[in-house]
Amino acid sequence: MPQCSSRALAENLPETSDFNGNYNYLKKLIQDLRVENSDSLKKELFGDTEPVKPFSKKDMKQLFKFLRKIEHHYEELSTPPIPSELEKSIRSRAKKDWLPWELEAIQKIEVWREEFEAKKDKARNLLESTLEKVRRGEKLG
Repeated sequence: MPQCSSRALAENLPETSDFNGNYNYLKKLIQDLRVENSDSLKKELFGDTEPVKPFSKKDMKQLFKFLRKIEHHYEELSTPPIPSELEKSIRSRAKKDWLPWELEAIQKIEVWREEFEAKKDKARNLLESTLEKVRRGEKLG
């Protein structure tokens, strides 16, 4: 085993080879490994920096306000140009029977989906790069 839990391994294996004894031993071993590895995982993600000072009340308010803005903006962007029920209704019929405005509506929804996916990818990349800056301790701006 590449990693070991000193507490769990210090205990002897159960004398009997019954299922419950082995199960309890493995369960304790896994729990101890999980506890030991959580600290190393945090260090790997955030580095060996000093503890982060807690946010002030003002900082928390600003953070929540910013998160609400992001949520509102996302809701606006993720609202399709036509209702999904209308799209399903149009698509349920043969394409040759569509009216000109229905064809235009379907084209709009397809363009919107492509743009939305591109914006999602861009936002995901921006979030990842921002998190990386936070991990390195760089200032955001």
